[in-house]
Amino acid sequence: MLAFSRRTYLNNIKTLWIKKVFLRNAILLFILSVTAITIFKNCKVTNLPLGTTQESGYKRTFKETSRQGEDEDTATCNSYVEKLVQLRLQQVREFCAKNIKVDIWENLKPTGEVWSSMKHDIHYCVTPKIGCTYWKQVMRFIAGDYNTNLNISKPGDIDRAYVHNWNLKYIRHVGLASAMARGEISKGRSFMFTREPYSRLWSAYIDKFLLPDFWIWDAHAVVNKIRQNATDEQKLCANDVTFAEFLQYIVASYPRNLNKHWQPVYKICDPCLVAYDVIGKQETFANDSHYILQKFGLGNLIRMSGSKPSRAIEEMTMLVKYNFDLEGALHKGCFDKEDVAMRLWKAFQYNGYILRSIDIPIKSMLSDNFTKYPTEVFLKHALWTLQYLHDQSTDISNQKRKMMLEAYKGVPVELVKSIKEVYKFDFELFGYDKNS
Repeated sequence: MLAFSRRTYLNNIKTLWIKKVFLRNAILLFILSVTAITIFKNCKVTNLPLGTTQESGYKRTFKETSRQGEDEDTATCNSYVEKLVQLRLQQVREFCAKNIKVDIWENLKPTGEVWSSMKHDIHYCVTPKIGCTYWKQVMRFIAGDYNTNLNISKPGDIDRAYVHNWNLKYIRHVGLASAMARGEISKGRSFMFTREPYSRLWSAYIDKFLLPDFWIWDAHAVVNKIRQNATDEQKLCANDVTFAEFLQYIVASYPRNLNKHWQPVYKICDPCLVAYDVIGKQETFANDSHYILQKFGLGNLIRMSGSKPSRAIEEMTMLVKYNFDLEGALHKGCFDKEDVAMRLWKAFQYNGYILRSIDIPIKSMLSDNFTKYPTEVFLKHALWTLQYLHDQSTDISNQKRKMMLEAYKGVPVELVKSIKEVYKFDFELFGYDKNS
């Protein structure tokens, strides 16, 4: 479906040229405006939201904003991360030793998949909604598993749709339940990532249900299972699933295996079965990723995006292009460009990129020929907004978590209790506070 959309997109050469120029100029305009931002050269630390992890020392130890950041000595930084990683691994070992004879662990069959670069002897247990797009880009990049006709100079240059949907040539892809996979992992270097369950579920909802990615698949399952009086239009489009309905669907479907994007992490990668060299966390993703690259000898090959604005540009560009390209994959009448634009704007507010008080300039977009060039026009206005926030030195670091907490306040208390039960082992195994 995406391939068909791409072929249609390339039919008119003149239109393609205009779109490329439009997009290039919009991005260049923003990049030029942030050249004064200090770039972290060595240790790059993501902000640590209050209550998301027990490892609060991270926030006190390093300055973490792009405007205030000071370059940290790489060795000192990696030494600190090494201590945190060892504490995580020790906590996992103690939990597993205590619970190994519990029926659920004795009978557990991990559902995860492993991407392996045999050339580097590196094995990644894929955990969706925990930075997996970035790490799949890295794995493809180091293995040379991408279209060499394209101008690829870093992992982020590999298109999101290509990363997830195109066949693998040089990456070995096997299920973790395979004895062969576990044998290879034990001999090589392996890693996985985890994330606070509440944050992961909220992120999954935004990415897959607020935005149109899963409207053709799982959204239909939610409507059919949870919404008793759904209209024919709701059953056809399934584009109005609420956050509470999504959580209800998870509880109603458990204990059967869930979609991998919200399957409990312990069921995906089972660290009681596999002794990973590193367990990273979304809450400290940049530091942990930098540490993994250094530890596995890839530090000179790959440099992570240095500043928050540059990471925001990459994420926003990737998501906007991906979601507008989904139009041809959905039922006729279920995809409205203006509606998707508003959803993307809201998603970027939820993700802390755009100030929540700034409304989408839809009239200005329409006057810029949004209907014909939705991706390019939307990005131009979104990047201008990002530039404005930077120029005004606007701090919206707490907005992301605040908006997530507001979403959970609208969920019935009993439903939240049920979610705690579904993900209780993720809370306990990886040191998260289920009452945070």
